[in-house]
Amino acid sequence: MALMKSKEIPKDAVRLDEEEAIKYAWEFVGEWKPVSDIWALLYGPGVLGGVNAISGVFINNHFRNKLKLGQYGFFSSVIPVSVIPGILTPLFHRYFVSTNMLLMKNETCPLCYEIRSTAIQLSLGIAYPMILAPTASMMLTHRYATSRIPDLYEGPKVIFNFIRKLARPFNGTLAFLAGAQAITSAVITYLEMKSTLTLKRKVTEIEKKLEMEESFG
Repeated sequence: MALMKSKEIPKDAVRLDEEEAIKYAWEFVGEWKPVSDIWALLYGPGVLGGVNAISGVFINNHFRNKLKLGQYGFFSSVIPVSVIPGILTPLFHRYFVSTNMLLMKNETCPLCYEIRSTAIQLSLGIAYPMILAPTASMMLTHRYATSRIPDLYEGPKVIFNFIRKLARPFNGTLAFLAGAQAITSAVITYLEMKSTLTLKRKVTEIEKKLEMEESFG
């Protein structure tokens, strides 16, 4: 049984709401053989999560090194800056990108999947860590007194300029990380679309074969 849009549903079809359709689609993908047909759908989101986790490590280490934190509060910063994006990225990508592919939403706009995937990747892999890493590092620096930092009463402008000064030497690496994430996201999303089309084509071929066998039987 294959998923079909409402306008294509035959009279004897089993109707599913969206939640049931999502559950069925992923169970179908999980049971499909060979795995080579759908590996991007199964493992692609995890790859993107790993890329964002690595990006978070680089960003976190930069600010920690600049503020001479050493091993002080390492897990207090690495978990929110690196581990959480590594967990959230595959969840968001699977829900907002991969699932929509399987349910054949935005079929006429493959570029929409690419844009959405890249937005998720850069938001959780660059924007989120670049906000949280300096904030967490400055809080730890204030606690352990490893470097001189502006006090809060000096105002947001002074603190922002201080963070910008810390981040300036990292701009080249940050641009590389952003580019690598955008490319990885685009490639994985393309492979997911390719896997979805392969799955749809093979299911259609199997159904046609069964219909022919029934008609001749």
